[in-house]
Amino acid sequence: MFYLWVVLLLVAQSAVAQFTAEGTVTDAQTGDPLVGANIYHQDSNRGTTTNVDGAFVIELPGQSATLRITYIGYITQSIEVSAEQSTDLQIELTSDIANLEEVVVTGLASSVKRSNLANAVSSISAKDISEKVAPPTIDRAMQGKIPGVEIMSTGGAPGGGFNVQLRGVSTLGAGSSQPLYIVDGVYIDNSAIRTGRSVVSGATSAALTDEDDAGVQDGVANRLADLNPEDIQSIEILKGPSAAAIYGQRANAGVIIINTKQGAAGETQVSFSQEVGFNSPLKLLGRTNWTEERIIAFHDDADEGLNAATQLELDRFRTAQENGTIRDLEEVFFDNRGVINKTQISISGGDAKTRFFVSGNIDNEDGIITNTGFNRNSLRANLSHSISDRVSITSNTNFVNTESNRGFTGNQNNTGGSLTYNLASHPNYAYGLLQPDQLGGYPDSPYFAENPFRLVDVATNDQDVNRLLQSVILKADLATFGASKLSLDAQGGFDFIDANSIVHFPEFMQFQRSQSFPGIVVHGENRSLNTNLQAFLVLNTDIKSGIGNINLTSQAGWTRFTTDIAASEIQGTGLLPGQTNTDNAAQISTNQNFANTTEVGFAAQQEANWEDRIIATIGARFDRSTLNLDQEEYTLYPKASLAINWANFDFWNINDVNLFKLRAAYGETGGVPLFGNTFTTLGTGPIGDRVGAIAPVASVDSDLKPERAKEIELGLDLGLFDGRISFEGTYYNKTVEDLILDLEPSPSTGLTTGITTNAAELENVGWEFGLSASPILSQNLSWNTNVLWWTNKSEITELVIPGQTNQALGFIGFGATRIEEGVSPTAIFGLPNTEEDQFGGLTKWGDFQPDFQMSWNNEFSYSNFAFNFLFHWSKGGENLDLYQLLLDGGGNTDDYFREGSTEVTPRPGPFSTTEYYIQDASYIKLREASLYYTVPTATLQEFFGGLVKRVRFGVSGTDLLMFTDFRGYDPEVNFEGRNTLIRSVSIAPYPSSKKLLFSIDLDF
Repeated sequence: MFYLWVVLLLVAQSAVAQFTAEGTVTDAQTGDPLVGANIYHQDSNRGTTTNVDGAFVIELPGQSATLRITYIGYITQSIEVSAEQSTDLQIELTSDIANLEEVVVTGLASSVKRSNLANAVSSISAKDISEKVAPPTIDRAMQGKIPGVEIMSTGGAPGGGFNVQLRGVSTLGAGSSQPLYIVDGVYIDNSAIRTGRSVVSGATSAALTDEDDAGVQDGVANRLADLNPEDIQSIEILKGPSAAAIYGQRANAGVIIINTKQGAAGETQVSFSQEVGFNSPLKLLGRTNWTEERIIAFHDDADEGLNAATQLELDRFRTAQENGTIRDLEEVFFDNRGVINKTQISISGGDAKTRFFVSGNIDNEDGIITNTGFNRNSLRANLSHSISDRVSITSNTNFVNTESNRGFTGNQNNTGGSLTYNLASHPNYAYGLLQPDQLGGYPDSPYFAENPFRLVDVATNDQDVNRLLQSVILKADLATFGASKLSLDAQGGFDFIDANSIVHFPEFMQFQRSQSFPGIVVHGENRSLNTNLQAFLVLNTDIKSGIGNINLTSQAGWTRFTTDIAASEIQGTGLLPGQTNTDNAAQISTNQNFANTTEVGFAAQQEANWEDRIIATIGARFDRSTLNLDQEEYTLYPKASLAINWANFDFWNINDVNLFKLRAAYGETGGVPLFGNTFTTLGTGPIGDRVGAIAPVASVDSDLKPERAKEIELGLDLGLFDGRISFEGTYYNKTVEDLILDLEPSPSTGLTTGITTNAAELENVGWEFGLSASPILSQNLSWNTNVLWWTNKSEITELVIPGQTNQALGFIGFGATRIEEGVSPTAIFGLPNTEEDQFGGLTKWGDFQPDFQMSWNNEFSYSNFAFNFLFHWSKGGENLDLYQLLLDGGGNTDDYFREGSTEVTPRPGPFSTTEYYIQDASYIKLREASLYYTVPTATLQEFFGGLVKRVRFGVSGTDLLMFTDFRGYDPEVNFEGRNTLIRSVSIAPYPSSKKLLFSIDLDF
């Protein structure tokens, strides 16, 4: 009987110790229910989400509890509930107009509210990434939305190919010029994997070089194209060392943190979206309308009568007129509509223990050039499980397959292996001469080294990538003592890439037949594996004192990062008909690269928050890397920051100003040398009848150190009228020391390629401003607007070796940059050399960097309609339009002849002066625009009975308009890819596209 009474008593106590809370969550302004709002009880780690009516039900332990209600874009609210007051809870959330409640990463295991942030960290939410306009790649999603960021493309081919630069120049070519990308805690590979296209098309004889090498002209996509923008929850951009210092020696160029979507406790939600549309050329240049008079003016060089070449052209022109075969060749090849088809489905949900988000995506985009395109197939499974109230584990898995065919455009040095290059030499009346015969054979071109139709139809440039991203995150509350809690934050993961490519020109192609061994194929294989592990102990302590509460967050831990890369190319020349394998090629050459690196670091950080009034942080990181000359030496990277929220002090009495924050931050980051910079290799050669070693032709300074960036950042943040107006202003000064360059050796040393040494220092100074406002906020109509403005100036402040010239394309008349003390590293130099502003016998003609950039974003909502548009303005800066040279040489420039006359417009001859090719690269682009209609909930309830929770129809577009005086296709294009210095040179690029999509979104 005693045991029976004990059991009954425990059951009764258990029943009493539980109660149910239920209610609804709505928008405080409109009264509309908020679907998917999170309700969370921290003490028991229990949570749920609201349903389609904004309603929720949650079981809670004990007799009372504190619930935290969160919803993206709204201010977090905490409410007290009890067993006596737990039903019909009416919770109204207020829009977080200024995003002050947004949580931002400040350490490797900590984060803070944006209102307490001491750095200008920019963020992009899922709403800005894919819910307004679906961008093809994540790089595109950032364009024009982040102050301090400059994004250039290698061309308009589907699948991307971008150079992202944060706050100016971070290296002169030795360290990585690209930001460090972290996806769900995994340091991912964002390299541009070579295919050998430039070898086959004749742009360069190089085989395998580093992704940042100036010789890379493959025009390949970067690996951010593998990530599905629809899966992204948020992107945080740590633009400078003051914010990125905790990431140490790989953060000189900034850090971009990407978090993917996670499931939430509550009803299972199924979302489906379908988008279809097309792309078309953003701009066409126009071409010469040839007449007999113009043919004579262009071709005839005889003093009397017509020469044979001119007469032949006249005969071709007259035949084309008679046959009706005069066609605008630019329109034939570029003015096409590429079909875009995107399908996305996701399932999310779970309970208090287990949450999940699973998605699948198919994304197919045809290019505006025939036989080009990009296909991405993606599967994602994000799972979170609470092992207990104190331990949780999260797994994020993403498998991606991409297929890209980027065709043949860009530079190729007169060999015929570039369509855009090729068209510059073909007059429009050549259309009939280039058509295939009845058997499908293509005639040879009389104007250039290849028939452009044959190049498009039979040449191959394909790359296939399989990629697996995996991360595991473990969080555990280890101990609680008094007002302190000790927890463990451990995470690890890997990024595996298997890329295979084939570039093939058959032996029957026109310019291949002139080769010693006609027909060429290059097979490329690249496997890379990145792994990273980190473990941090975090101690949170609340100190109650006479001046209020002080929250202390202490963290210390260890990180380890490895890379393992194996790249190979096998090239075969002299191919049999139909042969693409290299086994029976007349000549076979191979090239292999292997790279293995290991980096280990220790980090510690202390944060102190006095009631959101004064927030201070101090931290340090110690790193070592096998890429450094001294692989065992640890390098210190410190950081410190201070933010003062004056509006949170008791004396503040300006009611309309709810945020007045001054902030200051300092930090240092590192830039490790590229693989191979810190060691020399022996060559091989015959010595008699044996194989011998050849002394290296390069050397390394014995005191070589990693590059180091130091930044001080000062800022002011304002919020007025409950966040309806907000302002953010930032000044930064970033210096990069110990820049690694090659010192030209004395001939007596026997070295020919240089001595790697720390040779320079540069400075970036910039301003960033942001102004946001909500002029209209009513139940039916709202308008949010945002203006961003930023500028950056770079200068080399110290150089201990002689100045160096970096030519754009092997001829100084085409333009170059100079590494010279007191000069911008992106300034453009060239001929003619005048008496003023001479550097190394050259004249300064401009600068690749713009004077400033500005964007203007607007969001309107009326009833169930939503309208959005974003304009981006880049003012100043120059581009070297070397495609103008090719067009002039073929007489196909739209303005080659004076209008209404046969007189040739006076121009400098080819290979003349930089002054002729340099152009103003200013532009205004309509980056994004969208219009959506959401079917009212009542209508869905009437027709579907609650089965369908949301239906949205819409139309959206990217890069719809461009206003520019630039003569080329797009001033944002650079043929040199990620070259740090030669940043804006246009040579026969793949024309940029504008995209228009129609979509339907369904939630169940």
